[in-house]
Amino acid sequence: MYDVSIEVFPKEVDKMKLPQNIRKALRTVFRGLGVTAVSFIFQACYGMPPDWGDDVTIRGTVKSEKTRAGIHGIVVSIEGTTFYEQTDFDGFFSIYMPRQDYYTVKFEDIDGPENGGSFKQQTKKITTLEGESSLSVYLEEADEE
Repeated sequence: MYDVSIEVFPKEVDKMKLPQNIRKALRTVFRGLGVTAVSFIFQACYGMPPDWGDDVTIRGTVKSEKTRAGIHGIVVSIEGTTFYEQTDFDGFFSIYMPRQDYYTVKFEDIDGPENGGSFKQQTKKITTLEGESSLSVYLEEADEE
């Protein structure tokens, strides 16, 4: 029998091992480059979604008509969609959604007196010409029975 051994790398390469921390750093760099390459390939093959960049932000504040203070806990919803948001403690809301010709925005007090009083429901119809719409809404207090 013949003894055949094939050396892929010369023995000098074994002596040139990199320190552990440099190998980890290089591994991280190459891993990042690999993820970036895959992202670019995916983008090149499939492109951007057809509605990319065709979204709007509807934002604004909901305030009491009587006190002019922001009302928290008001549910702001877009009729005909599943998009909604609840106002924060300053009465601010922001909804990011696909562009439409117009929106019917409903403001509804769902927690009653817990947010400083009961407020009447209000609906506003708005159109968006730009990528953003800002509203200031003043709600009337509901009659106490």
